[in-house]
Amino acid sequence: MTNGWLGVLGAAGLLAALGLVFVAVPAPPPAGGAPAAPRLAALASPAQVPMPAARPPVAPPRRVPAALAPAAPAELDRVVAAARLGDRRAGYAAYRLLSPCAEAACPGVPLTLVNERLRFLAEAARAGVAGAQVDFFLEGPDAVQAADGEGLQAWREQALGGLKDAAAQCEPFAMGQLATLLDAGELTPRDAIAAVAYAVAEGQLRHRPPSDESLRDRLGEPIADADLEAARVRGLGLVAACR
Repeated sequence: MTNGWLGVLGAAGLLAALGLVFVAVPAPPPAGGAPAAPRLAALASPAQVPMPAARPPVAPPRRVPAALAPAAPAELDRVVAAARLGDRRAGYAAYRLLSPCAEAACPGVPLTLVNERLRFLAEAARAGVAGAQVDFFLEGPDAVQAADGEGLQAWREQALGGLKDAAAQCEPFAMGQLATLLDAGELTPRDAIAAVAYAVAEGQLRHRPPSDESLRDRLGEPIADADLEAARVRGLGLVAACR
């Protein structure tokens, strides 16, 4: 009996050195009914135990804009004064300076001025400032416009017209947005050929001409070869005509 235990323990020591952990479990009794030496059952070593999947990293908090730099208030005062006198490019500049203050309060900047930035943006977009036309679309309708059918329709018309005007000024982001909107039928009825044309134009302006395969992939529905070719020619024309 002693020799049996020594053999078992010696084997256990050897296998433990190989990275396995053992526990003793009772063995079934032999036919004669005499107790048998316990068997050793191997448990996986820590290296062999499947570890739970790593938790995804916690997203960093949204960056809070820093307080206005010492020179910023003077610049803000300048562009706001110019915007109120009708300078639409200054109005767009004021919108951009004030936008971080809509996310977190900026010392010395009143809420009324922060809210006025949207008026500056709308006026700049109507005046044809390309960046303002893109941001007007990205801002979306305000709560009053969204709740009013006529107001929402007016916003849609200005947003769509602004994107087209910005695209005509060689704004690639506007080209890409129009490609998506025209394919999805948002703000305007679906037009696959126009959608592909704007996608082609965006790719040309970004110096990444799209392949036929990539153009087909971005469409929600199939497009005929002839229509794809016509759209490509139209897109190249958009680039040639933009200013």
